[in-house]
Amino acid sequence: MMTRLRLVGERKRENPVTLLEKLSVVKSRYKMLCAQLEEISKEQRESMSCIHATLENTMKMVQALQRHADLELSPLSEEEQSAEQQLACKTVKGTDPPMEEPLCLVSTVPIPEEEPHFKPVTKEMFMAVPRIIRSTVKLVDLNSFYRELFNYFVLNGNRAALSVAQMNKMNMKATNSRLQILKELSIVEIDKQGNAKLTV
Repeated sequence: MMTRLRLVGERKRENPVTLLEKLSVVKSRYKMLCAQLEEISKEQRESMSCIHATLENTMKMVQALQRHADLELSPLSEEEQSAEQQLACKTVKGTDPPMEEPLCLVSTVPIPEEEPHFKPVTKEMFMAVPRIIRSTVKLVDLNSFYRELFNYFVLNGNRAALSVAQMNKMNMKATNSRLQILKELSIVEIDKQGNAKLTV
């Protein structure tokens, strides 16, 4: 009986040591899992960057082929507009920390040198516009509208200024607020009749 009590007492005295050892193992595993999670997160960001590069380059190549073949660019479907808005949103947010350029084969695809490059309005540019003008406009919607203007005036080579009514007939979803923001950024110019065109 005394022997059993001694063994129980020794086990109780050893419990704190055993717990510390287990805690050390748990900490080690936790650090390993954190490292693995960081690696997975990095790979995920790189994959998303490759997907965005693929979409953007594909759109540029299709537009270039259509232009060279003298085909009229048809308006984007709702699904295409949604995908473009998500792409623009991801590009503009810039919430992810800077990282190395991902190894993506699509980035090596040559793009015609004469192909004009669409550069969306950045968050910094947007915030520089007086708040009273931009308060009712979302950056994603602004860039979607800007893209439509870019396609019409630059890619299609149209020169005549458009009214808000004409833009909306072409499903550009134009508003005076969006035009005023682009005017503040010197992207569009508006004449006395209220007609607008890109400055480029």
